[in-house]
Amino acid sequence: MKRYTKPIHLPKPLPSRSADSSLALINVVFLLLVFLLVSGTLRPSLPDAFEWAETTETKGEGQVRNTLVLTRTGDVWFEGAILEEAGVDDFLEGLGGGIDTLSVQVDRHAQMKDVARLAGTLRTAGIARLSFVTIEAENP
Repeated sequence: MKRYTKPIHLPKPLPSRSADSSLALINVVFLLLVFLLVSGTLRPSLPDAFEWAETTETKGEGQVRNTLVLTRTGDVWFEGAILEEAGVDDFLEGLGGGIDTLSVQVDRHAQMKDVARLAGTLRTAGIARLSFVTIEAENP
């Protein structure tokens, strides 16, 4: 009896691939993009035709979060809605009694009588330190 042999070709094993580190970088960049998109949309928008008041003073402190906005017409806004006179009092009560510092974003065309009226209202409500949020002037 005659035997016939046939060669068997086995495929070479593929070299193992190392973990690709660019996938982790893509994930981090994507999460950063999502964070920036979400954080940009959470802040309420300013009223239409709002122009920041300018200052030449470079030092100062204040925060933009949880601030009131004083427009050129003398309206007071908070989180995208106009606050009436009673609404300002409700806003201050909502902050709690321990708050004595507040920041206000001011329109550059706001009249001084409106600024003084708002400052007086806030002072009678117990706000001892009031900061006005402005931007630095381009050409002082």
